[in-house]
Amino acid sequence: MTPNTPVKLTIVIDGKAHVTFDEDQTAAALLRLAGREPKVFDLFLVTKNGVEEKVKDGQIINLKDGERFRSRQHARFTIDGEPFRTYDEDQTAADLLRLAGVEPAGYDLARVGAPASSADDEIVTVVHGDEFVTAKHVGGVA
Repeated sequence: MTPNTPVKLTIVIDGKAHVTFDEDQTAAALLRLAGREPKVFDLFLVTKNGVEEKVKDGQIINLKDGERFRSRQHARFTIDGEPFRTYDEDQTAADLLRLAGVEPAGYDLARVGAPASSADDEIVTVVHGDEFVTAKHVGGVA
C-alpha cells in the first residue's frame, strides 16, 4: 500500500455502519454522512466503556476502523414558561422539578395537556417542545 492509497474505514453512527475513505473528518461531516443536520444534532464518540463524549462540530476526528458514534438532538422544553434543554430524554419528575428550582417534596410536575401529574420517582420522557408546569402541594385538612 502506498502512502496515498485510501484506507477503507467502517464507522458506526446511531447503530448504522458507514464506510468512508477519509481518515480525518469533522464532527459536522460525520453527522451529514449519517443524514443528520449539524445545526440540529450533536455528535458523541462512544468510548470502549460506553461513555459518550461530545465532539464539537468543527473538531477534526482521526477516525479508527470500527469506532462508534451517536447523534443526539437537544430536547428543548419549558417548565413554568422557563426554557430548558437536555440530551437526557428520560428523567425522573423529581429531577425536572429540581432543574426548575423547586423541591420535589413540596411540588408536583405536570405535562401541559396531560390528565395527571407525575410521581417524583416516575420516569418522564422529555420530547422537544414539551411544556411542563409545577404545582405546589395542597395540604390536607386535619
